[in-house]
Amino acid sequence: MVEPDPKRTTNAEALANFAGNGSPEERKIALTVLIASKFLPKHAEDLMIIAGRDQLLRDAVNHPDAASQLLAIAESIRLAQVVKRWLPQVTRSLEPAFINEPPSLSLLTDADDRLNAARACALFFERSWQPNYIARSIAEEEQGEKARTELVNALLLRSPSLTSAFQILAKHFVQVRPTTEAPGDSLAKRLTRTLSALRSAVVESDCDAGDDLGNSLAKLITSPLAAVGKPQDEKSQIELSREVILCVHDIVRTRLSVVADPAMYLVVAYCRRLCQGTWPNELGKPLERLVTDVSEALILLGRRGQCDQQLLEQLDVLFKYPERARSVAKELAVRHPELPEHVRDWLERGRIRPSRVASSAALDAAANNADAAIGLALQAGRQARAVSESLRDRLLSSLEIYEPSLMAVTEDCMNQLRMLVVQVEQAASLRGLELFGTPGDETDAATKFFETIGDSPRQRMIVRQPAIVKIRADGTPGDVVQKGLAE
Repeated sequence: MVEPDPKRTTNAEALANFAGNGSPEERKIALTVLIASKFLPKHAEDLMIIAGRDQLLRDAVNHPDAASQLLAIAESIRLAQVVKRWLPQVTRSLEPAFINEPPSLSLLTDADDRLNAARACALFFERSWQPNYIARSIAEEEQGEKARTELVNALLLRSPSLTSAFQILAKHFVQVRPTTEAPGDSLAKRLTRTLSALRSAVVESDCDAGDDLGNSLAKLITSPLAAVGKPQDEKSQIELSREVILCVHDIVRTRLSVVADPAMYLVVAYCRRLCQGTWPNELGKPLERLVTDVSEALILLGRRGQCDQQLLEQLDVLFKYPERARSVAKELAVRHPELPEHVRDWLERGRIRPSRVASSAALDAAANNADAAIGLALQAGRQARAVSESLRDRLLSSLEIYEPSLMAVTEDCMNQLRMLVVQVEQAASLRGLELFGTPGDETDAATKFFETIGDSPRQRMIVRQPAIVKIRADGTPGDVVQKGLAE
């Protein structure tokens, strides 16, 4: 039978075909004509339109041919999108079609039909078959990007966590076998388009991260490609890697619970191997985003005094050259003096120093107590010297007039005080000690160096008592022996 040509079909003919007993395919063509000519929704209450609608709904539930049934479902949704007031009635009428799993979306050759069928599926919740059906439909979808996006959103809405969504997607993607000359490239492109849809959905979704999210994402990419072979086309490799990197970035920036999990970045290492072991220039900007993410995670852990070697090593994965990774880690140590000294040392060295024996630790504790005493002596000595210098000339002038016999003793006392302060300064220098902050000066409220006094802490505060700190080899303040006071 020759199908009617939509361009040559009149509204009257289309109306008759829509209301008639033809196939869902014929009814689809008729509906297209009626929508294009703007006959709907103005004449939605026409008895022939209602008859055609009711026939569509009956076919959606009872049509013996699976593809025709699925097309009737899709067309029912398309009709409800034009005549929006019918959507509740259409939804109720379609519900029997979704008690059990409907036919596979792959039976529909038109991407718009698959989109509308996916929209119909998304209308219903609490169907045990839905997660697997939706995930399989995503894995089987080739070029219908709107259908893929609809399905991805529906999957996340029905998943308890991102982990479970990625796991069920991996389960169905691993069964996909593209019938092309380069199945690895074909599957890589499909994974790329799926990740693109996932990225947008993850940002908008409230779905929890779940446990072992990093490994689940890695398996979603690696397991299907292991089954059919890796992509050989360089463009396919780069495009897949870009979407993987951006997907990891979007996950860690919206799910802070996984930003410091080294496993979250495992799939990035796989992409580097996929790109022949070195990053192409086209991936520079996406990689920069992940470098920022990993750097922030290192600082987040560092402020708690934690060092995660596996996380630090992710910088080696993200850069072409390990020297650049080491440089970035050192820059973090320089830019963040508030970090505990052992964390800064770890960032600079790239590894954790071996633990000292217990006796050495005990000696260090005793030395720290001595350092605190030396620091306090240094502070008191400098204050005394400042007072002495300010009084010296006036005091000696007065004694010369009124008590000449005390001049020599007083001058000797002041000289001894000066020598004593010099000796304390030398002792402090040998121990690498110095005072940080000058009383009366304004400074940033760095909790590493100062205890805050007063009821109204501010970003900028006044130093009341300097901190006692260890000086690093580069002359910058390091470990805090005793905090100062600021208000």
